[in-house]
Amino acid sequence: MLAINVSGLTKKYKKFTAVDNISFKVEQGRIYGLLGPNGAGKSTIMKVLSTLISPCAGHVEIMGYSLEKDKEKIKSIISLVSDYTVLEDDLTPYENLKMFAEISVSMNSQVEGRISSLIEDFGLSMYKDKLTKNLSSGNKQKLNIARALIKKPQILLLDEPTNAIDVETSRFISEYIVRENLESNTTVVISSHYIWEVEQIASEIGVIVNGKLAVNKKSSEIFSDYKQFLRIFELAFPKEKFSEVSVFLDVSSGVSNFRQTGHDKLIVQTDGSEVAFPDFVSVTEKELSLEDIYSHIVKKGAV
Repeated sequence: MLAINVSGLTKKYKKFTAVDNISFKVEQGRIYGLLGPNGAGKSTIMKVLSTLISPCAGHVEIMGYSLEKDKEKIKSIISLVSDYTVLEDDLTPYENLKMFAEISVSMNSQVEGRISSLIEDFGLSMYKDKLTKNLSSGNKQKLNIARALIKKPQILLLDEPTNAIDVETSRFISEYIVRENLESNTTVVISSHYIWEVEQIASEIGVIVNGKLAVNKKSSEIFSDYKQFLRIFELAFPKEKFSEVSVFLDVSSGVSNFRQTGHDKLIVQTDGSEVAFPDFVSVTEKELSLEDIYSHIVKKGAV
């Protein structure tokens, strides 16, 4: 069953097109990752899916419900988490979760038990009686995600949920998302500009560039497609030759991108064409990564 079906989604703000004719589908129980640089349109898509804003054109269905006709039904089965924590600072973690439970579901002993389980699962037991404003940013975001899970949503929308928090907390959140997906068959859409985060948990990935969907495939298919022509090399050379090597790469037709990793090293992407590097350059081919593919897509842009 399709959990999310987006067709021809367009959102404009006066003359600026934030999202331009985007279409994608997410099967129930899958984790779908939206990758893209800041300002690409990821958050706009998430706001549309969460009913916060309406599209200018296109059609969106969530669990068979039309965004245009069934907005209230959609609200009852989704939860949104962003990097902005929707919490009351002067309440404790327990009080925050209880408040949101009372808003979204009927309070009973089962819900009370879920609140206690979420506080324990997210490692917040020692802070449950402290005011939320005194928590670290990482613990606030853990609480924010626990808040979103109170009503056991069928669709969990995560808009850059690990932005500006430490790596350890980011990994904990990613692992918990996978656990929730497996145990509850929760459909997850996660947007991020952290490539490792999406690569780790998403089975399907969409890459947004300038409001357009440049790539929309299973992660395995993305690797299969790009490894046929995209190659990555590490170049080492005497540091006094750096300018000469940079000029050479700038004018080489087979070079699609390169970046500096030291005074005497560069990482180079080629588009499959053979490049005859200067004799004084030591060349080592590297394994292709999603980060390499992503940087290639973003530089090329959406067609």
